[in-house]
Amino acid sequence: MATQRKPLSAEGNGTSTTAETPAGTMRFPTSSARRSPFLPTRLEAQLIAIYPLTLLLGSVFSTLSPSTRNAPYSASLQSHPVEFAPSYFAQKKNVFNVYFVKVGWLWTTLAFAIFVIFHPSFGQGASTRRLRAFLRYSLVTMWWYFLTQWFFGPPLIDRGFRFTGGQCELLRKDDARDDMSTPREYITAATCKAVGGTWKGGHDISGHVFLLILGSSLLWLEFLPALTRVEGLRDGRLITLPDGKLASVAVEKDLAKTEGEATARGVKFALGVAALMWWMLLMTAAYFHTWFEKFTGLLVAFAGLWTVYFLPRGVPQARAWLGMPGDGMLAATASGTNFTLTADGMSYLFHVDTQSGDLRSDHFGGPATDFTPPARISSSGWVAGVGNARREFPDIGRGDFRLPAIHIQHADGDTVTALRYQSYDISQGKPTLPGLPATYGEAGDVTTVTVHLYDNVSDVSAALLYSIFPKYNAIARSFTIMNNGTANISIERAASFSTDFPNVELEMIEPHGDWSHEFQTVRRPIDYGETTFRSTAGYASHLHNPFFSLVSPTTTESTGEAWGFSLIWTGSFAATAQRFSNGYVRVLMGLNSIHASIPVGPGETFQSPEAVGVYSSEGVGGMSRSFHDLYRNHLSRSKFTNQTRPILLNSWEGLQFDINETSLVSLAGEAEQLGIELFVMDDGWFGTNYPRNNDSLGLGDWTPNPAKFPNGLGPYVGQVTDYKVLNESKSMQFGIWVEPEMVNPNSTLYQEHPDWVLSAGKHQRSLTRSQLVLNVGLPEVQDFIINAVSNILDSGNITYVKWDNNRGMHEMSHPSDDYKYILGLYRVIDNLTTSYPDVLFEGCASGGGRFDPGLLHYWPQSWTSDNTDGSDRLTIQMGTSLVYPPSAMGCHISAVPNHLTNRNISFEYRGHVAMMCGSFGLELNPSELSAEEASAVPAIMAAAKEVNPIVISGDFYRLAHPAQSNWPAVQFVSPDGARSVVFAFQQTMKIKPAAPPVRLQGLDPKARYRNDLDNGTYSGATYMNGGINVRWDPMDYQSKLIWLERV
Repeated sequence: MATQRKPLSAEGNGTSTTAETPAGTMRFPTSSARRSPFLPTRLEAQLIAIYPLTLLLGSVFSTLSPSTRNAPYSASLQSHPVEFAPSYFAQKKNVFNVYFVKVGWLWTTLAFAIFVIFHPSFGQGASTRRLRAFLRYSLVTMWWYFLTQWFFGPPLIDRGFRFTGGQCELLRKDDARDDMSTPREYITAATCKAVGGTWKGGHDISGHVFLLILGSSLLWLEFLPALTRVEGLRDGRLITLPDGKLASVAVEKDLAKTEGEATARGVKFALGVAALMWWMLLMTAAYFHTWFEKFTGLLVAFAGLWTVYFLPRGVPQARAWLGMPGDGMLAATASGTNFTLTADGMSYLFHVDTQSGDLRSDHFGGPATDFTPPARISSSGWVAGVGNARREFPDIGRGDFRLPAIHIQHADGDTVTALRYQSYDISQGKPTLPGLPATYGEAGDVTTVTVHLYDNVSDVSAALLYSIFPKYNAIARSFTIMNNGTANISIERAASFSTDFPNVELEMIEPHGDWSHEFQTVRRPIDYGETTFRSTAGYASHLHNPFFSLVSPTTTESTGEAWGFSLIWTGSFAATAQRFSNGYVRVLMGLNSIHASIPVGPGETFQSPEAVGVYSSEGVGGMSRSFHDLYRNHLSRSKFTNQTRPILLNSWEGLQFDINETSLVSLAGEAEQLGIELFVMDDGWFGTNYPRNNDSLGLGDWTPNPAKFPNGLGPYVGQVTDYKVLNESKSMQFGIWVEPEMVNPNSTLYQEHPDWVLSAGKHQRSLTRSQLVLNVGLPEVQDFIINAVSNILDSGNITYVKWDNNRGMHEMSHPSDDYKYILGLYRVIDNLTTSYPDVLFEGCASGGGRFDPGLLHYWPQSWTSDNTDGSDRLTIQMGTSLVYPPSAMGCHISAVPNHLTNRNISFEYRGHVAMMCGSFGLELNPSELSAEEASAVPAIMAAAKEVNPIVISGDFYRLAHPAQSNWPAVQFVSPDGARSVVFAFQQTMKIKPAAPPVRLQGLDPKARYRNDLDNGTYSGATYMNGGINVRWDPMDYQSKLIWLERV
């Protein structure tokens, strides 16, 4: 649950003020270390372990291999004589040894230089990161040079040999000895060999092993962050900060779509050099040197590497000079009390005001490494101090006259809570939020900064969570409030995402609507005062959605800056952009304070819902695609999220309440002939004492009506699943409709439990659609729903559930009833989706009344609107796609004339609009199809099957909006960029002007693509800049589906 009991503690989250911490002061405690910063990470340790294992493998091979074991070995030559060499690689003059190992440091230098010069993570030109990388290289090179070439005379390896008793012996010519006062004058390997001598007697550290390990490790350690950024494999490196605190930092996962060809080749070249070095190390281990000589070569190589790459992690002064590989790719860092969260194309910066302990906003936008001082603001007048500051977590009652992010009422009626900075933690991955849906990710996906605040007067503490998803330019925020005191407190306002923008021109794009008119959008400037919209319906509702975008005035669909804010919550909410007298714009996204007053007892914790902020420099479309990818990959947990969906037929618009076993089996038989894969029985199937023959009866009595289903659900479901999908061997699936949060007064459930309904004392309980709302905040109601739905799913082979909700909340006895209701709902659906992971759940609330991120966490799709008119649906679906991926939308072809608009639109047009969504199907009676419509069904079904995979996983582009063009169009591009599908439409016939070209997006400008409209092959640049010209017939409501294939 989100409100949970937590024991009081003097450490960690919720640190209390002690006698040693005077009121009003700040503490900066040191985090406890999970491991030493001087040790390698998990992946680094695995990489390092390869080297001793390689030496061991080579030594074992040389011992066990008969050819190697029996071949003569010359200790003085440190190799097998050429004529007895057991392998080509056992000869010192093999081409790899001569032209690669002997000049190994040249290859190392070349690979390093190509990588560092061309990789974008080092920034532009002579950046600090690039200079630090070359400094690290220079120090490692110096270590190589001192060991093998020169150290104020002979190199260290030769000095070590002489120190252990070695000397130059075995001259080839006796008279050469006359030129030597003593062989020991020749104290380097080079000079000894030059006069025909050889080393003997001392310990000769393997220079080959040293060189190969040092060079390949340098390359690995430098480009490992870039490599793991693509693969998402890296865990956090622990470092010591200047204040002594330990922090974990990691390079985050990224598909590196922006890397150029030169960059990719540079990485591949470095990988190739490192791999060849490993192979030659294995050959060296197998055929050259003693095991102890190889072991000491490994040790001296690791000594230099540890000094340059691991020592600085625990020594901030050294790290300030040398940096660390991947510095340009770290997702979250802290320097003192300045915090920087960095994504591929976004930075989020804030800091602690050291005088007040208040958190201050610095930057949320394009990449930035630090911040400049704020503009001067006059302190005269009533607004001064904190009231003029850009704040991260604003409170109320201390001089800030703007709306707060947190408002707590204490037991004595006091509403002032001065939460001041205490400490922070940086960790890899992301914690779950108890009882709440939230984004998720592992160490390679997300980094989380937790900032701890404390009010020593009220003994209340807070923990602010900032989770950065670099790949998506997204940051997820939430907070907890901990009541460490002895009296109750009440949460009156809670905005999960709060930040202050500077004085810049901004406009808001806000979704609004109503039933069958969802997700209409309006764009308006942010002027002085509050720009607020909210839901008070108890749910997200059709009227508003918990999402909005801020954009620059010049921002378009594909260019300019755009910020998106989305609340992962299903209940009432409020969203605000407030421009203050100083021009700053405060953004707040969180719970609706009308439905707050949430009690938190002593020792309990309040957890806010999570809100997500996304930044895009590529217009509104770029923002949307970031949300789509984030929500598909790191919010929705269903196994079906990234799977293609079955084509379904829903019985509602075809039969409505007039259903029984006979009519439904007949309808399923007709569906079989159309290629339907999933047959869904909608409303009207339940109720014994109050048969569900209309919407005023039986809701809440979740047992099959015995008159309609005399044999129960099981046998009937079996008849449906006995049908085979057309032209396939698989059986048809069966799905069912439920609305378990509601109840009719005319039901057995209501007669037995009238106290289970939301109500406000003696006030009359208002009916909507002849039904009341069960109080899902009550545990007994939650258990009833879990058991009722479980019994339904256990009664037959049911693989799909459509979960409806057909009214908002009215009477509530306490403002917090909505909060408790939504937490109870999450408990219910978490239980059911966990217990039935193979059941596909679809959300519905009279259409899109609860199309929200909270339910998307559990259910991979939602019914987008009860309006199935093809033309209206274009607008609704495009609006929905501002934040939600098309893969999460449910869209069906219905009968014409449409039951709401009375429009007659072609079957092809309706089909193309419907297949733009993840869940495609029919909502009609097949027997009522016209001959023309029936003939169009096979092609539409085949197209829907082909399109569905790219709709599920592809990138979505809004090319032209129906509110702005008579020729709207959208495009999907496959993840690998090899295929693209375009849906183009003509709303009404125009004699003039001509239709504009459809300019595509998301293609490789250099690649060539063949399209099936004119069978032409053109470059991606041509399609994107010149566009496709579609020839429209002189008639209304036409559509085209156009495929592009890369050639």
